[in-house]
Amino acid sequence: MFVSCNLFENETRSRFSFLFDYAMIHIMPNRPIEPKRTGLYIRPRYIILFFTLVFFVLGGVFLSQQTKLTSIADEKKALQTELDQMKVDEERLERMLEYMQTTDYKIQYAREKLGYVFQDDWKFYDDSANVAVTPKFAETPTPLPALTTPSPSAKPSSTPAPTPDDSIPIVTLGP
Repeated sequence: MFVSCNLFENETRSRFSFLFDYAMIHIMPNRPIEPKRTGLYIRPRYIILFFTLVFFVLGGVFLSQQTKLTSIADEKKALQTELDQMKVDEERLERMLEYMQTTDYKIQYAREKLGYVFQDDWKFYDDSANVAVTPKFAETPTPLPALTTPSPSAKPSSTPAPTPDDSIPIVTLGP
C-alpha cells in the first residue's frame, strides 16, 4: 500500500482504499506509455524569455531606424530648399547673361564703368572722394550767442595796441 507524508491523504486512503485500488487498476492500462525523452528539453519560461528579449531588441532597432529616417528627411528638406534657392539664382544669372547681350547693357556699362558719354550728354564729376573730412569738436560745446556777445563800450580806448615793429603807424580813433 502507498503511504504519503500527508496525514489527511493517509486517513482518506485507509477508509476508502478499496476505491483507490479499484481506480488504479482500471486507469493503469488505459494510460499511454510515455517514451523516454532523449533530446533537449526547453522549459516554457525560457521560450517566453527568449521571445521577450527578441521583442525588445527588435523594438530598439525599429526606434533607431525611425530616428535615422527622421534625420534623413530633415536633411532632405534642407537640401531641397538649398536646391530651390540655387535654381532661382541660376535663373537670375541666365536673365542677366541675356541682358548683357543687349545694346542697352553695353551703353549702361560704357557710361558707368568706362565714363563714356554721348555728344549731347553732360558729364558731372563727383569730387566727394577728394574732399577732406573736417572733424567735429565734440569736446568743446558751442557757446550761446547771448553770452558771447560783448556789451558795447561807450568810447573806444585811446591807448594803442603794442606792436613789435615801430615802423608801422598806428591810427587810433579819438572821441
